[in-house]
Amino acid sequence: MWKKGSALLLAGMLALTGCAGEASLVRDSIVTTIDKPNYDFQATVKLTGDVDKLPELFDAPADEQGFAILNALKAGVTVKGSQLDLENAKMSFEANDDKLLRDNGLWSGDSKASIEAVFSSERIFVKSPLDSKYLLLDSGSDLLMEENEQIDPAKLQEFKRKVYDLTINFIKNYVSKYGYKLNNVENLGAATVQLPNGEKAETTHIAIKLDAKELVNMFFYTANDAVANEEVKKFAVDLLAFTGTFFKDQLPEEERLTEAEARKIAEEQVTYILEAAKEWLAETGKLYTADKIVEELKANGLHAIDWKLDFYVTKDKIPVQQVSELSVTFQNEDMTAPLTLGLFADQYSYNFGKAAKYEIPSADSALTPAQLYENPEALGSFSEKGFFRLLAESLVEDYAEQIELKKLWEEELEALEEAE
Repeated sequence: MWKKGSALLLAGMLALTGCAGEASLVRDSIVTTIDKPNYDFQATVKLTGDVDKLPELFDAPADEQGFAILNALKAGVTVKGSQLDLENAKMSFEANDDKLLRDNGLWSGDSKASIEAVFSSERIFVKSPLDSKYLLLDSGSDLLMEENEQIDPAKLQEFKRKVYDLTINFIKNYVSKYGYKLNNVENLGAATVQLPNGEKAETTHIAIKLDAKELVNMFFYTANDAVANEEVKKFAVDLLAFTGTFFKDQLPEEERLTEAEARKIAEEQVTYILEAAKEWLAETGKLYTADKIVEELKANGLHAIDWKLDFYVTKDKIPVQQVSELSVTFQNEDMTAPLTLGLFADQYSYNFGKAAKYEIPSADSALTPAQLYENPEALGSFSEKGFFRLLAESLVEDYAEQIELKKLWEEELEALEEAE
């Protein structure tokens, strides 16, 4: 899960920076984080804009609890952690204003409400400081498929690894050459960044500004480039052929595909999809210009999108600080005036190549929803004075529902077999 999210995030950031002039420094710095994904980080994320006017949007005047929610959103969260690679990381999320949780009896103690999370391959360990054990979530498992003996777990892990490597290589080889030229990129010169570890970094400050029109133009450029670019087609064919071969290999010998057969099918499917997309883009391009789309967005209540990004990059092309300020102004037919909401994020990355080491929780220090279902008393490992207890109970309920669904599924299969 962590590695998939990292790949998507990096792809989006690389595409955003383009290759024009000053933006190429940002692009190259993000490629560096792919090649050297071992560092510590710290970030603040919070909601900005007309947050206090949100109750009006839902026609529900804020009471004391409502104001506590708004204050928590405005204060945001602080995220700290260490990333060992694109697959393993440890993070803590701390509420900068936890009054809402305390007022509702969901947090106590001197420290701010927080969660610790350890990402390791397909597993996620999470707990709060009030809990004695971690909750273990395994994104690679599914109750309805766990007894499927056709797929070898080791081969499945190898398949996921190859897909991931294929994706990362595509990001580096293609997206880093992305050719869209941003219209508003500025080199603001030298800047000294004070890092959370006490060190100072000398950087170049690159500022990028985007609006709705720029984002629309980027979308059409990217889409048109994707359907015409041979590297995109090759990646899609490789991925589809590899996936098809893997799953067909789990079937009886006579139903399996050779590598050549799988590639031929993938070629046909990808070619069809790209041709259809190319035709749609050509027709859409005739009907809609970026200006016309922006006008229609405004007519439908989306008045403006403004996104400001500041990157601070060292001479070694290390992105030590990234600041993102996104704001959206909108108005629906029930609103008397436009409302602006935004998201602010300020992240520091440091200790490249020497991130803090940490222990991956052992089996004895973690509990899965299945174990909690089988032994309800184990819920005592999650403090009733912490909000995490409610999450654990909810996951146990979800697991119980899966058990029932599995029983129904098995009964239906049994009934079909008897009918035959």
